[in-house]
Amino acid sequence: MNDPQLSKLLDDLDSAHLADDGLSRLVVTRLAEKRIPYQAMLGKVKLDGKVIYPHFWVEANGCVIDYRARPQLDDERAPHGAVPREQLQAEYEGLEIVIDPLPKYLVELIKH
Repeated sequence: MNDPQLSKLLDDLDSAHLADDGLSRLVVTRLAEKRIPYQAMLGKVKLDGKVIYPHFWVEANGCVIDYRARPQLDDERAPHGAVPREQLQAEYEGLEIVIDPLPKYLVELIKH
């Protein structure tokens, strides 16, 4: 699955009124439902001296999946959505963490 396919699968989650941790949980849930391998990450994002810490994001298929870095950094160069790692202009540093997928009833509550 490439980045446009990941974007098509995940972009609707961006409208959820959640911070980076909650949105990462929705992303993990969607990827797990489709049996797409992923890594949930916790660390920091840096772009031109601006830093977001702590910050959550997800990695899958060579892409960083992050819908909250751009608004937090207030910079159009910051990633938004599923971005191939080689196209990133921001620097991500972090460790893999465990984020369990949500049960379906919670996903429905959150999305509405």
